[in-house]
Amino acid sequence: MVRVVVAGFATIDYVVQVEGVFTGRGTRLMREAAWPRAGGAALYASAALAKAGVAAAPLTWVGDDADGEAYRAACVSDEGVAVMPDAPSTRCLLIYNADGTYGCLLRPGPAALTEAQIGLAAEAEWLVIAAGPPEITARLLDLQGPRLAWIAKDDPACFPPELVARLTARAEVIFCNAGERAWLEAGRGSPSPAGQILFETRGADGVHVEAGGEVFDLPVTPLKVEDATGAGDTFAGATLASLVAGRSPRVAAEAGITAAGLMLSGRREATPPRSTG
Repeated sequence: MVRVVVAGFATIDYVVQVEGVFTGRGTRLMREAAWPRAGGAALYASAALAKAGVAAAPLTWVGDDADGEAYRAACVSDEGVAVMPDAPSTRCLLIYNADGTYGCLLRPGPAALTEAQIGLAAEAEWLVIAAGPPEITARLLDLQGPRLAWIAKDDPACFPPELVARLTARAEVIFCNAGERAWLEAGRGSPSPAGQILFETRGADGVHVEAGGEVFDLPVTPLKVEDATGAGDTFAGATLASLVAGRSPRVAAEAGITAAGLMLSGRREATPPRSTG
């Protein structure tokens, strides 16, 4: 049985690094950092859960094409991946500038919730909501069986105000970053429910945790990487896996920090050095 289902967009990411800053005009030298690579919160979080020993699957959609096949091959389980016939998979071009900022060009593919996906989510112990089509997220929130976690993203196209209010009122566990915290709190329609656990990642400044009456901060070892895509989702997956296993929020956050650090370290070692010539 799949214990955790992570719902959200699937992407095929084309990651490049450019010399200087790409403003959309002129020419910049680039190198291909990952070309292509399966991505999206559903993939990263479910992979981290599975690596920690929790049966997990992404609930998402791909096209009937080579990109879709590549995405499914990268999944720990493709049980929740629906293939949309005669449609392209979602592609994402991530452009990282030399100063660490980035831009994104997205070509979205179609998404339609299937009966098999509804059944998979309903039977799971936990449903994790990540960025995805808001109408599908709303339908998934109508399920009464699974416990709920939310990987928040300040994206009104995925999380309009009515969904933010529902998610903040119901989620037992919330993951966000420091830049999203004010948006999240502004979207609450009611006080935080008793027992809600919130993990706020703060980059090199560590992780802030609010768990009931306990509030604490945990340090991280800063890593200089040019492509941090998926680190927050990996943190969320590994942290939730530890909570599912019955560990405390502190221990869970420490597990998430370790998992995200290992992912970034591996990516840094696999990235060729930037040319200076």
